[in-house]
Order: sequence, then C-alpha cells, then structure tokens
Amino acid sequence: MKNLKKLTKSDLKKINGGNAPDCPTGTTACYIPPKNGFPSYWKCISDTMECPD
Repeated sequence: MKNLKKLTKSDLKKINGGNAPDCPTGTTACYIPPKNGFPSYWKCISDTMECPD
C-alpha cells in the first residue's frame, strides 16, 4: 500500500468508472438495473433511443 500513485484531478476525470462498456460510434452505454431476479447489466443502445428505466 505504500507504493500507490497519487492521481491528479485531471487523471481522475479520464477514468471511465462503473465498468461501462466501450460502445461503438452511434451508440451509448445504458445501465439496466436489476429486475425480476435478473442481475443488472450494461447494454449499448442507439443514440436515437433513450435508456430504459
């Protein structure tokens, strides 16, 4: 734990948190919450559509 690198604020802003996928151009990563016993997951959805609730 002594050798941890301190990150600058600009470095922290570059981190894509939450394990969201790197979606292709024209799509957006949407978080799908857990429902009916199924776990939560990420899905790439077209930019013309809204993320489901």
